[in-house]
Amino acid sequence: MSSRRARPPSARLAVCLAGIALATGLACTRVSDTPRFEPISERLEILETIPGPMADDVPPGAQIDFCFSGTLDPRALDDLDASLRSGLVTFDTQLDLQLFAWRPPGESSGTADAPWCPGSVVSLRAKEPLVPGVLHRVRLAPSAVGWAGEQLDVTTPGWVADDGGPLFILQFYVREPEDDGKTDPPEPAPTLTQLFAPGQVFAANNPACSCHRDPDALAYERLDLSSPQAAFAGLVLPTRRQSTGFPMVVPRRPSESFLVQVLLRDDDGQALHGVRGDPMPPDAPLPYQEMLAIVRWIEGGALP
Repeated sequence: MSSRRARPPSARLAVCLAGIALATGLACTRVSDTPRFEPISERLEILETIPGPMADDVPPGAQIDFCFSGTLDPRALDDLDASLRSGLVTFDTQLDLQLFAWRPPGESSGTADAPWCPGSVVSLRAKEPLVPGVLHRVRLAPSAVGWAGEQLDVTTPGWVADDGGPLFILQFYVREPEDDGKTDPPEPAPTLTQLFAPGQVFAANNPACSCHRDPDALAYERLDLSSPQAAFAGLVLPTRRQSTGFPMVVPRRPSESFLVQVLLRDDDGQALHGVRGDPMPPDAPLPYQEMLAIVRWIEGGALP
């Protein structure tokens, strides 16, 4: 994510908290006079795959990542038509969506140091190890749609004509497994209490956006950020759907959490289609590491 100008940590936190206020209908920040609900004519492209075409050193437990040029609609994932085969064998697979690239390429856990893909990432994982030494083929039909209903561009490299319509084909070879006995356990996800620690994204001892800790303020009545317990009650417990049709936080599903959606921007720096008001924070994107902290908290169960 790009930043229009540098901000000190306290200022970044101020606009971040103001953004959360807008997401819950508060008056801590401005609201756009022109909600961007107009139809979108752009098309999405598959920019990169992990592994690349005809790679010959793919591990048996590999995850296949598709990097898209824009943001995908999480609701379309259930209709995504993708298959993974080797000869006559069809693997049982699991699909996953990152609204923005927060994991390292080709990895099912951990966090990336920087967003390696400019848009969303669809991941395909086999529920059993792949077969070493043979060719594997992924077939992807153009059923994925963008956040605003954008269709896929099927004229870019990787797409082929088929009797049933265009297909994106990715082929690769799997290497022999390597067992060195060294497997580092994944780092545990942060709790909301940890995100309130000094220097973290929701630091409670930071005076920024003090309206959420002032009992006389309307913002405080609607979203109390004076403690992790109060914030949990305002962010996780409510089930009311926001302007995009998703609740504020869906534990373990960051892409379906409005709190994440409202933090993203399109190529013009505007809020995602359907988000009422400005993207949050309004003046500059939230730093990538702070976005990761929020995503990992939700991915880990949005624990208090």
